[in-house]
Amino acid sequence: MTTHSYTIRAVEHSDIPALGELLHTSKLALTINRLLFKNWPNEAVQRQNYLGALEGIDVDSPESRTVVDNDTGEVIGHLALNRRRPVEKPKQSQGDIKKPVLPDFFAPQVVTAVLEAVATISEEVKTFDRYEITYIVVKPEYRHRGIGKDLMDYVFNQARSAGVPVAVSAEPQIYEFFKRYDFHDTKHVDFDLAHWAPPYSGFGIFRLAGLIWHP
Repeated sequence: MTTHSYTIRAVEHSDIPALGELLHTSKLALTINRLLFKNWPNEAVQRQNYLGALEGIDVDSPESRTVVDNDTGEVIGHLALNRRRPVEKPKQSQGDIKKPVLPDFFAPQVVTAVLEAVATISEEVKTFDRYEITYIVVKPEYRHRGIGKDLMDYVFNQARSAGVPVAVSAEPQIYEFFKRYDFHDTKHVDFDLAHWAPPYSGFGIFRLAGLIWHP
């Protein structure tokens, strides 16, 4: 899709460094980010972590999209979108589930809580065919220009064509964005960040919310 000022296209391998920086900047603004990484802000580690999360997206995620400024060629937005097929709920007990090995730059208690929350929210949707939005990010200086709407129109068109819903796990700063597009709540998990923060430092409840949209 091309407008007079920007183009939305498939992700190319050469986009990945810019997409990693865009994702890093977005995540850095989250309250929980201050507690998730040791020696915060530890920006070199954070950049490498988010860059690693995007490796292979140009091949493995063909329906994801990059937004490019037509005048400058700058990468200004990103949508990570994937088709997820139904998965049977595991029959093993909680004690049989292997815990992932975590990189040592993470604060283990915080990242474990996040991973468990994501798994809890995913249980609500994993048994049916769907699209999942992993990231939708637009550079701050390019917001309120219709880029987010165009990306969501693309998502909805994909979902309607396939006849499947769209699921997302939303952090607080983007929750209302999805609600404006008629996403409905499925399940949420609240974290009391004060458990991991210094006393009287202003940290409180952080919510990760599961949402779904039906065509």
